[in-house]
Amino acid sequence: MIRKLSIIPILLLIAACGTLGLAPASTLEERIAYAVAQNAAVREAAANSLEAREIEVEDAQRVLQITDQVRMSLDAARVAAGAGDVQTAEGRLQLASAILIEIQNYLRKPHEDRRRD
Repeated sequence: MIRKLSIIPILLLIAACGTLGLAPASTLEERIAYAVAQNAAVREAAANSLEAREIEVEDAQRVLQITDQVRMSLDAARVAAGAGDVQTAEGRLQLASAILIEIQNYLRKPHEDRRRD
């Protein structure tokens, strides 16, 4: 149970931006920037969980590899948006956001459940 709870504060912080009086991201650029911040928070949460021995080295490495790919997708979204290709930018942003949600869900699972995935 402790393993599940260690990542929750960072994830709650991400989700709480709207309740803290921060304006929700509305423009495409703002939503991309928000996703970049989420990506960084997931990486930091994984590093903290590894340091606290709540996840295995392999899990942390997997998170880093996936978040590297997410960051490349977000960078491509930013380039596409800058070139005026909103459809491509939106698609890459949606893909990156969906992956981040899956990583967060994965890290919330107890260690035993992660081994089965």
